[in-house]
Amino acid sequence: MDQPPIKPPRGVKPIKETSGLLMSVIRTLSASETNEQRDREKAKLETEYKQSDRKLDELVSNHEQDLTQVMQLFGVLSQQVSESREKIHKVKENLKACKTLLRCRRDELKKLWMEGLEYKYMLQLLEEVEKMNEVPNRLSTHLARKQYLHATRLLVEAVSLGKGSLEGVEGLKELSQELESKKEHLHIQLVSELKQHLYVKTAQHALALRRQGSGRDGLFNSPLQRSVELRLSSRQRSTVRRNILDSTPQKPGSKIEDFDIEEDLETADPEADSSHFMAILVKCLALLEKLPFAVDKLRVEMQSELLNIIQRTTHYISDISAIQVTNDTKQAKQTALLELMQTLFEQFRQVAQAHLILLNHLTRACEAHKVNIKLYDMKIFWAQVQAVLQLLLNDYLDIQNISSEPQLLDNFGNPNDISCYFSRRKQQVKKKSLFKFDGSSSALTMNNNSKDIPTPRSNREKILVCSPDPNNITLIFIPLMCFIEEIEQSLDLRQGVSCSLNLFLSNYVTDGFLMRKRAETLAQIDIAVRAADAWKATILLDVTTDYKPLLVSTVTAENCIREWRSLLQVLPLFGEQVVKSVCAALKEYKDTCYAAYQGIVQPHSEDRRICSAAWLKDEDISRFLKSLPNWLNLKAQQEYQARNERRKTTVRRDHPSEEESPEDVRQRNRREAEILASNLGEGGVSAGEILSDMALLKELAQLQESMEWFSVRMLQFASEFRQEPSLSPAAAATTSSVVEAPLPISPSTLHQLTSIAQDFDELANTCLLLLHLEVRVQCFHYLLAQSEYNKETHEPDPKVLELSRVLANVDEAMTSSLHPRKCKYIFEGLGHLIAKILISSSQYMKLIDEAGIQRMCRNVFALQQTLTNITMTREVALDHARHYFELFFLTPEEILNGIVEKGPEFSELEYMNAFQLLNRSKAGRDLGAVNTHLERLSDILGEVGVTV
Repeated sequence: MDQPPIKPPRGVKPIKETSGLLMSVIRTLSASETNEQRDREKAKLETEYKQSDRKLDELVSNHEQDLTQVMQLFGVLSQQVSESREKIHKVKENLKACKTLLRCRRDELKKLWMEGLEYKYMLQLLEEVEKMNEVPNRLSTHLARKQYLHATRLLVEAVSLGKGSLEGVEGLKELSQELESKKEHLHIQLVSELKQHLYVKTAQHALALRRQGSGRDGLFNSPLQRSVELRLSSRQRSTVRRNILDSTPQKPGSKIEDFDIEEDLETADPEADSSHFMAILVKCLALLEKLPFAVDKLRVEMQSELLNIIQRTTHYISDISAIQVTNDTKQAKQTALLELMQTLFEQFRQVAQAHLILLNHLTRACEAHKVNIKLYDMKIFWAQVQAVLQLLLNDYLDIQNISSEPQLLDNFGNPNDISCYFSRRKQQVKKKSLFKFDGSSSALTMNNNSKDIPTPRSNREKILVCSPDPNNITLIFIPLMCFIEEIEQSLDLRQGVSCSLNLFLSNYVTDGFLMRKRAETLAQIDIAVRAADAWKATILLDVTTDYKPLLVSTVTAENCIREWRSLLQVLPLFGEQVVKSVCAALKEYKDTCYAAYQGIVQPHSEDRRICSAAWLKDEDISRFLKSLPNWLNLKAQQEYQARNERRKTTVRRDHPSEEESPEDVRQRNRREAEILASNLGEGGVSAGEILSDMALLKELAQLQESMEWFSVRMLQFASEFRQEPSLSPAAAATTSSVVEAPLPISPSTLHQLTSIAQDFDELANTCLLLLHLEVRVQCFHYLLAQSEYNKETHEPDPKVLELSRVLANVDEAMTSSLHPRKCKYIFEGLGHLIAKILISSSQYMKLIDEAGIQRMCRNVFALQQTLTNITMTREVALDHARHYFELFFLTPEEILNGIVEKGPEFSELEYMNAFQLLNRSKAGRDLGAVNTHLERLSDILGEVGVTV
């Protein structure tokens, strides 16, 4: 549509003045003299008019549409102006008529208007009365459907009406009082619904999730996985749960000042959305102005509600356990306890989340309704959770009975002084009172009053899923510590600060459970070592030939230590205290074992001590024996086997020890024989300096085997606290994913444990060295003893026969008590020593004849046969001794010629003793001849060189 024509602005003059042109035409026509001139002017004027008409027609044709539109608009405007003039005229006429009428009936109209207002107010009151009469029915309907927001608004509005405009209505007084009473009871119902959603429904939801299999992240499959989980990933788990608990659910776009909650009347279950339902309850309490009351009520009854959760869950777990478990075993009940704790932890987490949601709603309601109250925070909730868990632990850990054992705690008041347990205690004198006031009237009155006072838990039925036992802590400690870490992170405690439940649990484990366990361990070890046959009774743990019977007392001590080792898996945070307790028990048992050893090797006073035991106290002899290759090979094989046992390898084979050549063995045994002969060869050994009782030697062997086995177990225990290299890289790769990191204990405690274990190993070494020496000492005792013999008999000497019998008895006792390699160590090289003793005994003989030579050969043969039966190898060294005594069949010249031809077979001293004995055996002694033979011997040996 084209734009309408625009009016030209005012004051614009046309370019051409038409009136001047007309006047000019008139003047020309008047002044023209001829008609021709007038005709020319006329023609010119007509021409111009035609041009003007043509231009006008063109303009009209060009602007015809605009002109038509302008005329139409002008017509419409003209019509509207005319109508408006007519309406204004009518209004003026009506106003004049009204003015005239008002002047006539002003008072009558005023009276009618006032009556209209009164009727309107009366209708409003009637409507309000009808609403008031309908309020009880509507209120009951809303309450029955749990539409509390509509019910509250309706009740608040009705009560305000009853106190406002309808206050003077006599017929509504009873209804107003009834509504006022319902208002007072409504907030109590609202608080009850709030507690129901905070505790009951939330706990039931957590229980339902656990029944379906979810929420079981706190249960572990094995103690090893539990301790690894606790040390490696508990903080990660706690952080995730803390983020879940700290996330306060808020609707998007909601502000804390805006607490506009709406209730949907079409919802079938208003409680389906628990968060929204709690918001409605908070809104209702705010409308009723009962928020302070509700907050105080929730704070005061928080602990009792948590105890109710524990009681309901206990009933549930107890019923489920009774259905699922047919046999009423202790293990099944302890499993029910673990399930109870895990379920409670999950329920407390859900309740904590519900409290966070409620606190968010309360904060928004206080801001929106301008209510100034102090809300509780989550620290109060977690404090109450810790309090109820402490009450629960008091029941299941039997803390009351532990605390009522003062004698047990007094005995171990100083944990570092364990010997006080075994010390003689002074008998306590029981004090008897002369009279009592129990039967007096005042005492009876006080007792009756005390019975009437209700205790916090007197009305609460105490039902337990298992019997109270301090050992229950081993089942629930790790899940409980995981939950405690969640609490501490939720409380945002500073580094190094622990919550009250953590302190309570730590104090119980340290001062109660571990102290009681330590007392039980020491009592068990004490009973075992104080038995009449403590150092004789044995038990065979493995039927393999390599294993020998062990002392029952040692096995008992090892079982006690094994129990402590199992505690490390279930109480990983108390590794230091556990190891210290183990060290205390080991130290006590070590002292007892050393006392038993002293009782065997030193049965009399200091003046009468066993020769072999006295020798072991000589550091030079002990160091010499431990430096010999046979001892080093023996210890290398033991270390290899112990390392295999520590690494749980199933392959059992001897350590590939370095093989000694026969010449090396001969030289080593010869050195040992010379050292022993130099110490005992001159003075001899009396009967009081040997252990002639085979039972004592067997006890010593059993003690050695038990101490070595026990030391290996203890060193294996100590190795669990440090990383040891694996047997192979492949083994390290397979075990790295299974073996947990070593438990953190102080280096000093680990050193103490290792030192005590090495003390047991040192005692085992001492026993073995003592047996090794004792056999040799007895050889000196029997072979150096001077005894009369019957020249007519062809039997060996009685002392030799007795020595053979003793060696056979020793072999029988050692074989049944010691490992074969230890028996080999005891008897290996004994032939060299006997040969040395027999050869050196020639210098103590007064004379020798053919019968004496044959007797000595029979002695050598008898001893050689005995040793061959023991070692299952021919003792070549005794052949050497027999060859020595066969020299006495020769003359000194024949002996010297044999040295020149074959070389020396014996030492120069042994040849010298032989020449002197041959000289003493002749009828006429010739010292000059002896000296000549000795000089020639020295010359020959100097030329040939002594190789023996």
